[in-house]
Amino acid sequence: MILAVIVVIVVVANRPKDYNFDQPAARVTVDTVMTDFKNDAANASEKYSDKVIAVTGQVGTIQDEYVTLRAYDDDLWLYNVNVYMENNQDLKKFKVGDTVTIEGVCDDTDLFGDVDVKKCVIADQFATVPDYDGAQKVKINDFVKRYKENQVKADEKYKGKTVQFTAKVTHVADEYAVVEPFNADVWDWDCDVQICFEDMDDLKKVTEGKMVTIVGECYGQADMYTAKICRAIVKK
Repeated sequence: MILAVIVVIVVVANRPKDYNFDQPAARVTVDTVMTDFKNDAANASEKYSDKVIAVTGQVGTIQDEYVTLRAYDDDLWLYNVNVYMENNQDLKKFKVGDTVTIEGVCDDTDLFGDVDVKKCVIADQFATVPDYDGAQKVKINDFVKRYKENQVKADEKYKGKTVQFTAKVTHVADEYAVVEPFNADVWDWDCDVQICFEDMDDLKKVTEGKMVTIVGECYGQADMYTAKICRAIVKK
């Protein structure tokens, strides 16, 4: 009898844990997860570890066994969320630069400070969605001026919020575009705004020298640019 009880206990203990992918414990961005672990690792571990979470971020690199999702905030450039798919064939569905949401089991931080998420599947819907319809309409000249004059106050007004403006495209890179205010001249070397798109197909819609209306989330000052707009879409 005792032996039978022991066998049952061992079997139950070794049974794979069932995770509820229909109701993630948290729906967050890469920025939120990384900031939580950076500020209080113990509390973040209690909040996320061994739980199903839905994470939205930008595809940074595609490796043989996993994908990295990077944060939008340049202050978090050193860290990523490493995504290990339940089915490795799904790795073929990712494109560098695209914004995606995955659902998987958070496995805490690794040696380098990245957060590993395993048993992942690609979600049908984003964990978080910018308020494109309710975007704050701003003039690009005023937007850039505020950031050049006082970054702290500009962040209070714009960072984390969805904004819309029209500007001239000055450069199109492989993963982002750059725009500048109308009153920029050759001496304004630090007035550009970096635009990272929600879908890389939107990058194909912008052309250097042309005007474009952009709607996206402001992520404050970028490393090499006055400000950074992420999850952007082209407004028709």
